[in-house]
Amino acid sequence: MDEKLSTQPVKRRSDILAQLNDPVWLKQNAEVEGDGYVEAGNGLQGYVELLKAVTPEAFREQKRQVRALSMLLPVLRDWIVDWELGASFEAVYIEAQRLLFQQIQQASAARENWIEELISAPEQGTRAEHSQKQLRASLAEILTQENRQALARVAAQDMEKRILQHTQPQVERSAA
Repeated sequence: MDEKLSTQPVKRRSDILAQLNDPVWLKQNAEVEGDGYVEAGNGLQGYVELLKAVTPEAFREQKRQVRALSMLLPVLRDWIVDWELGASFEAVYIEAQRLLFQQIQQASAARENWIEELISAPEQGTRAEHSQKQLRASLAEILTQENRQALARVAAQDMEKRILQHTQPQVERSAA
């Protein structure tokens, strides 16, 4: 390969980076035109439009749900690990995440208060932070009997799929 050709991309990248750090260029391009939204790449206009449509209340609610999930998901994972599901763990954990998110979105007034307590304890700096045992007990309440039955079905279906997947090649080899 020609040395001149191999160094061209590196030189172009260096020139672009130098331009981004050039105070004159930065000053000339500091003004954002339009509505103040900056898109980083092709096809993001739709995403930006979705962001514009989100109300502050909906954003706060989503942020609250994400904070609750960030506290509950590690406990959920540890709890499901204790079930000793083996290879079916991943399928069950993914379904459990979906069910937990669904339950948090459709929370009753009593559960809403509990979620609020859960996420506000670390913010307030109180030592009333929930223990792993308390969070597991809450997960057992949040995930209903119906949810746990759904998780058992997912585990059974995943295990069946894995067993059938591994026995299929053996049958084909013996027929050959």
